[in-house]
Amino acid sequence: MNRNLNLSYVVQPGDNLYSIAIKFNTSVESIVFVNHLVSPIIYIGQMLLIPEPASKKGIEVRQLQYKPVTAYTADRPIFVSGVDINTGLYPVLNFQPEGATYPYIYVPIAEFSRVGAKVVWDEANQVIRVTSDYDELKNRVNVLNQENQYLLSLTEVLSMEGLGNTAGNILNSGIVGTENEWLYYNKRQGTALYGTLSKIKTDLTMDTPLMANDDPTYINVLNGWVYYRNGRDNGKLYKIKIDGAERTKLTDDSSTDIMVKDNSIYYSNQSDGAKLYKLNVDGTGRIKLNEDQSSAINLIGNWIYYQNVSDGQKPYKVKIDGTERTKLNDTSAYNIQIHGYWIYFRNPIDENRIYKMTLDGSNKIKLSDVPTSNLNVSNGWIYYTTVDVPGGDLYKIKLDGTGKTFLNEHFVTNINIFDDWIYYTRTEKMVYRIKTDGTQKQTLY
Repeated sequence: MNRNLNLSYVVQPGDNLYSIAIKFNTSVESIVFVNHLVSPIIYIGQMLLIPEPASKKGIEVRQLQYKPVTAYTADRPIFVSGVDINTGLYPVLNFQPEGATYPYIYVPIAEFSRVGAKVVWDEANQVIRVTSDYDELKNRVNVLNQENQYLLSLTEVLSMEGLGNTAGNILNSGIVGTENEWLYYNKRQGTALYGTLSKIKTDLTMDTPLMANDDPTYINVLNGWVYYRNGRDNGKLYKIKIDGAERTKLTDDSSTDIMVKDNSIYYSNQSDGAKLYKLNVDGTGRIKLNEDQSSAINLIGNWIYYQNVSDGQKPYKVKIDGTERTKLNDTSAYNIQIHGYWIYFRNPIDENRIYKMTLDGSNKIKLSDVPTSNLNVSNGWIYYTTVDVPGGDLYKIKLDGTGKTFLNEHFVTNINIFDDWIYYTRTEKMVYRIKTDGTQKQTLY
């Protein structure tokens, strides 16, 4: 004859599943199973079926995984990863481990998946585990950052292909250009009002004048030609061969922010309110690209990024044919420079401290607490000068704002960078250079 192996028990004050299982020499899992419980929460007066007692060994092994809990309804926010999941006043479990002076709050397990946690049934140990992929994601972010630094180094090299100079150098007046182991620069003696266009080998030998009658800035060197703004002729745009032949005036426009790419020249036309213009390298095909007072020109693919002075220095972009003019955001941004997928700039609203934002104008991030004047981004570093008159000290920081390093002191202006050398001027306009690690300070002449 079959007999019912399950006893009946009425829940008393202070009972919980653990204490009942101990009392009847059984397990919590067995009570849950025979009563078809969907929650460990029980209430006074509830009728429970008590299963056949388990072996003493089984009880000891399995019940070590449980500790007493008290059920109640939480009427306060319960935050998981910053999200309040207690929008419906869920019943929760209040668990206080031995020796603890405050309770730990356990929330309904099903809710964890809604905020990104993983709920896993551990069959071997017969327990539910709530885990997170935080460490995995953190490690992945570190790997991606390393990969990004590598890609940025490649981007730096590729960005110079077809360009006569970098945007960062042109932003700093383009006092030096380079091609095939030669430097082309503005050689100014002492306190002379004007300099001359000269060239010198990168080892500082064979200093050679190219054109004594010009005062070059915004120097671009590409395909055997030197392009520049001639300060002795009201800032008009000129070119000359690298051997000093065929000096040619390309336009009567007073030009700044000159960038040469492939067969085109882009510049800010000061004769027309600093509007953005485009010109063929032979001086033909002159067209206006916008109606904005433009500066800090960056050429990225088929786009020109610039700061719109006539709209409070806001960052804009426009196609190289003058179409699809777009404002990126309403942030005032001085000296914008693009490096990789980020735009670096000085923020005038925050005393010209260094910031960055993504190419679409989002994700604005502050990088430094130091007010700055000159700025140039190159090879994974941001080079800048502190605010001082007539020039500040030279520092560098990494692209994430860390690694602040002092490089040189006193009156540094016009930071130009090629390879592992920084070229700059001081109050007397002499051109100096220093290694990017701050060593080997030299003059070019």
